[in-house]
Amino acid sequence: MANANLRQRRQQLSLGQQIGRMSSKHAQLKLTLKRNKVAWTGDWWPHSLSDTYLIRVSYNLGGRPQIAILKPHLRLAEGKTKLPHTYTGGQADICVHRPEEWNPGLYICDTIMPWISQWLRFYEVWQQTGSWEGEGTHPDKESHRRKELAPGQE
Repeated sequence: MANANLRQRRQQLSLGQQIGRMSSKHAQLKLTLKRNKVAWTGDWWPHSLSDTYLIRVSYNLGGRPQIAILKPHLRLAEGKTKLPHTYTGGQADICVHRPEEWNPGLYICDTIMPWISQWLRFYEVWQQTGSWEGEGTHPDKESHRRKELAPGQE
């Protein structure tokens, strides 16, 4: 969903840095902190005409943020048997980016949060039409697995 060529690895941000920036941009999200894991939970609107979603973004320091749509229960498009662009957890673990597009040197609030909005907009269209309009690959596809980075991209 993002241009991987523009993303470069940076030094890992601390939980304090992630929390501070998220708190300043999305104060409506409730923070939970345990050791090296943080979670933000709250209402999220992808756009002004959208439904309201209760989301949780969980982040273990250095790992991949996990995004859960807690409410409402996401409905499948007619004739479909699985939500697109999700990991094995379904709506408890949606996929908003390719592995090389995000790293622990990027702020969650500047990358993951807009990508959640984009994923939800794509979901709303998909639910009505059965056609996923977003880019990317499904997490279970070989093309979605993290690729080795070229020198200078680390």
